[in-house]
Amino acid sequence: MRLQALLLVVALVACRKAADAPIIYSSPDSGPVNSDPPDAGPSPGAGPPDAGPIDAGPDAHRIGGLGFGPLPSGPLVIYSSAQGLLEAPISASVDESENLWVVSHSALYLLQPGAKVFRRYTVQDGLHYGPGYTESPDITLVEGGAKGECFVGYYFHTTSTKFKDAHMWTDPWAHMGKMDQVLLQPDGKLKVNRYDLRNSNSGLYYETRTITSMLYDHFQHPGNLYVGSNHGVTRIIPAKYYPPPHLDTDPFNTWDERQWYADHVHPVACVGRPCTGNPEQDFITFGDWFGLALGPDGRLWMGGLASAGAIGFREKLDDWVQSWQPVNPFVPAFQMPPVFTPPRFGDPVNIRGVGVTPDGIVWFASGEVEDWRGPTFGIAAFDGKHFTYFDPTTLGAVEYNILELQALPDGRLVFGFPSSGLLVWEPGDTKGHRITQRDGLPGERIGRMSQDRMHDPPLLLVPTDGGLAIFRGVP
Repeated sequence: MRLQALLLVVALVACRKAADAPIIYSSPDSGPVNSDPPDAGPSPGAGPPDAGPIDAGPDAHRIGGLGFGPLPSGPLVIYSSAQGLLEAPISASVDESENLWVVSHSALYLLQPGAKVFRRYTVQDGLHYGPGYTESPDITLVEGGAKGECFVGYYFHTTSTKFKDAHMWTDPWAHMGKMDQVLLQPDGKLKVNRYDLRNSNSGLYYETRTITSMLYDHFQHPGNLYVGSNHGVTRIIPAKYYPPPHLDTDPFNTWDERQWYADHVHPVACVGRPCTGNPEQDFITFGDWFGLALGPDGRLWMGGLASAGAIGFREKLDDWVQSWQPVNPFVPAFQMPPVFTPPRFGDPVNIRGVGVTPDGIVWFASGEVEDWRGPTFGIAAFDGKHFTYFDPTTLGAVEYNILELQALPDGRLVFGFPSSGLLVWEPGDTKGHRITQRDGLPGERIGRMSQDRMHDPPLLLVPTDGGLAIFRGVP
């Protein structure tokens, strides 16, 4: 079967015009390209075994429900300047209409199904970055949503807490950074809604500034978007968005915003000693939530600068944001240790990625790109009771600093590094194997990886400094 699949891929590649198609690589070790994803479950509407399946049509809310999809065949597809990406991609994602959205630090790109080159969008098309909104590096990442929808995250520095108005409505940078909801129009233009997120419990506080992660739920509770930031994790229901109509007349009233988002939740660590639960005694630390992952039980796992934790789903936004007993507490909230064990209580652990494998084990990766954030701590696994720790260099990596982590449906883990490509590792194996430019990767500086499980086989999207790589089957 592997040989037949490989011959099929080679034949498909040979039929394509090299001048206008992305580069397609095939590998005899990548497995058949049309294999079913594990744990996909029966199709909705399927009849009894002797009746044959009922074709319910494409369903983006079922794992693998969109089938093979419009992207070119091949275990590895590369998009670069030949397809219109004028800058190095830093993030990529797919929406429920199968549009491929890509961002660099200075533009948003769109590849629609059937198109051969990307369309480029900037501030002239309504995006809110640059002077008056953001500062370098401006764009942080993109996440695909419902049909014809994506979300673009932005960067702006966090105000020092030594400044008396920090994060208040009087902070001169209160409205900077944050994110856009981007809606593709029939004529190819964009409708852009700026999300000027503030604390939905109190209009006095504008704490969300830089967007560090996003996760759109297509399967468990479709239509929910989770957003990690410099401060906390926000849940948004984009379909319910409307511009708050009373900001000018009642600026501290957050009722309108609470209809479509809840800002925010975060587990914490305490500086200098264990947390006591007494706000007058505890000096808490948290923030920079780069890691987000949904577990099979519906819990949202999050990892950040100083700690990590998981929170359950509650239908009402007002309930979801109440992260205390008995409404919606963190289960767990890691404080001792905060996943990894730093030298002192409250020191950074720099969690950059979180993933949950099908066996329910939660994986954390530690990494940093700004020296002031302190040391990194490798890899941790949590089985529900205990932590186990791994050194990525003993698993075959050439760098200790991990910037990205994705848990594949088959139980393997993919780690991304600042300058040495990818490491693929199956837990339990002595070592993993690296994927570099020698294996067809367009570059080895890895951006924000993501997965598309709406398609079958699932897609792993890997931005690099040399172009975007999309794996249909990770070797």
